[in-house]
This record gives sequence, C-alpha cells and structure tokens, in this order.
Amino acid sequence: MRTNILIICTLIFLNLTTFSQSRQDVVDDGFTWFESFAVSENTGVNNAPVAMGWTLKYWVRVIGNYPNGSGLNFVVSKAGKQVLSTQCGAFIYRRTGNDVDESFMRTAECWQGKSATKETGEFEVKVFTVNGDTKQEKLVRTYKIDVRAIARVPGGQQPGTEPPRYIINRHNEAPVAFIFLRPTGYIPYFDVADRPDRSGENLIELHFSLSPSEQGVVPPHGEVACTVDGKPVPMPGPLPYATQAVSKYERFHQEIYQDRLTPKYKAGLPYEEKIRFQMVKTSLPITWRKTRENRPALEDYKGNWQCTIGKENVVWRTIRFKVGADGMPELHPEQRGNVNLGYNTYLVDMEIPAGGSLLDERLTGASTSFFYGQPWTTAEGKAMANRVPKKGNPFPVASNSPNTIKQ
Repeated sequence: MRTNILIICTLIFLNLTTFSQSRQDVVDDGFTWFESFAVSENTGVNNAPVAMGWTLKYWVRVIGNYPNGSGLNFVVSKAGKQVLSTQCGAFIYRRTGNDVDESFMRTAECWQGKSATKETGEFEVKVFTVNGDTKQEKLVRTYKIDVRAIARVPGGQQPGTEPPRYIINRHNEAPVAFIFLRPTGYIPYFDVADRPDRSGENLIELHFSLSPSEQGVVPPHGEVACTVDGKPVPMPGPLPYATQAVSKYERFHQEIYQDRLTPKYKAGLPYEEKIRFQMVKTSLPITWRKTRENRPALEDYKGNWQCTIGKENVVWRTIRFKVGADGMPELHPEQRGNVNLGYNTYLVDMEIPAGGSLLDERLTGASTSFFYGQPWTTAEGKAMANRVPKKGNPFPVASNSPNTIKQ
C-alpha cells in the first residue's frame, strides 16, 4: 500500500515538475514570418518619393520568461556584410497558475523604413533577444531568406519601368505542415489579436504553406477522411459538419509582376502576373481530451493516423502522424533538436498529390530546407521534402517568354 502511495505521489510530483518547467530563449519556427516591404523617401525633385529598396517586416515569437521592457533585435546580412538592422519592442505574455501553455514574447509586423537595401538574393536574418533588466543581447536563431525583385511599370500608358517590388521565396515551405492542439478558451496559433474560442471544444488546427491558385487564395471548405492503422475513423454527427474542414489564410504576401515587352501590351493595360505565398489554417473535425461526443478524439484511436483533405474524392493534401500511448501525437523526428514549434504543436508528415492540387499555382519540386533555411536533418524529413511535385513556373515570367500563359 505504501509502495502504491509512493508511486502516485512520485507521478504527481513529476507531472507538477513538468508543468512548471518551460523552455527559454526558444524561437517558435512555425510562428516566424518575414515580409519584404518596398520603401521610399520624399527626397527627390519637388519632394518626390525616391525608392530606397526594401526592408523586412518581422513576426517572431520567442518562448521563455522575459522581464518588462524586453524586446527583439534583427540583423540582416549578405555574404557576411550587414545590410539591415531593426529593433522591435515586444508583447510579453506570462503564463499564470491556471494556464497550460508557455510564456513568450513576440513582435508582429515590426519594421523600420529608414533601414533599406536594393540588394536581392540570399540573406541571413539573425534574431537577438534583449533582456529588459540587463539590456543584454542573446543570439537565439539564424534564418535564411531569398529575396526576389518583381518588375513594375508606370501607371497609364507611360513607357519605362517603376521601382520593383520584392517578395521572399517560400517555395521550400511547400511540404511543411503542423497541427496545433488548441485548448478550449485559447487563441489560434497565429491570430494573436483574435478572441479566444468559446465553443467549449479542444480544437485541432492544421497549418500549411501555399503558393496558391485563384481557387486556393480563399481555400474552399473540404472534407476530411481519416484512418488509424488502416482502419477508418468514424466521423459522427450531422453532415456536412461531421467531415468538414474549414480553411482560411492566416498570413500572406502578394506582388504583381508587370511589363510592356510585347506589342500587345505597349498600350492599354500592361501584362501582369501575380505571385503569392500564404499560410493556411484548416480546422479539422477532430478533438483531443474529448470535449464533445460527436467528434472523434485522438486518445480513442492510438496508432498511425492518416487523414486526407479534399472534395468529392479528389485529394488536396494527405497528412500522417502517430498518436502514442498517452493519447497525444508523438514528436516528429525533425522536432527532436532541429526545429522548434509552439506549445502543443506537432510537425506532421504531409504529401501533396502528383501534379499538385486545385489549391496550388506554383510548386518547385524537392525542398532543400524549411522554416527559412533550417536544414532537413532526418530520413523522415528528407523523404517528405523530396516528394514535392512540380507545377507552374516558380516565379512570374515576362510576356515575351515562351513559358508565358497567354492572357
């Protein structure tokens, strides 16, 4: 009897210890988002705007406990030479006794227009935390970005070119997907300004990246079908809600390429082609730590999950993950020392159908890195990266190119 009591007390102590522990100075790679933003200054003739090039907008969340006044510094360099530097204040969240997540600080859409460059190509982005008490800086993450110039022409029928716009290449993110097991009452993974969900459900959000088609910009509602160890998972409840996957884009950056290189576009409207990258959130009709009887729960189906998302038997995406003995997903091998995600968030294996889906406009084949330049380090991750199909042109092409789709 004393032995049983000792075991129970030990387990309670371990659980409390685990709950009280938290990560420190860990950048949430899934939250990170960079945008290249064209800037100008009114320094020309008659105070006309003069293009300065581009600067970065930053969305970065760092897990840990930070004192008031803490912030983030970003240094962008190319071939070892600094080209941009930005200091950002931070929103600080501290977990209280009743919370189950982690403390963090984050910045959203931080940028400084005085710091700009016209260079393009590959850059390093170093992320530093700044302690509000000691003012000490600490390097916590190094990312890599590939910045491309997008050509523009003047409005009306004027000849010549305008200063370019800029976009960050995110094609390597195509195979990346993760699920956030969102407790009832908590905000979504990205929407830091959203009100907490009040449905009373523990939710599961799937997040993935697209260079979308016109249909994929606002993703249509899809249908979910899952198996565990090859056996179908029942989806109870009234249709269509029992199997419905509701999607929305969370973050995006879009630019429009323009030229007048062919006779057809010398007058009138210029030739145009959009390029867009976005993060999509799909709410899955599945729960965890069951809060509703008409949703299948992860803990009731331990084993190897496979879920397809699509419509009318046409698959748009397939995801795979394993639910362990504790009823929770197991960490993907790439999360074991390589990349970091937020609280209750799990990288999952994802497959895009051959030739892409109706959601996809541009796919470039095998991914060479992910989460802004982090290397794939495991056999499982590399297999997922190598499965990405090809579709369309990676970037807009000129109106006189043989690869141009005739408008």
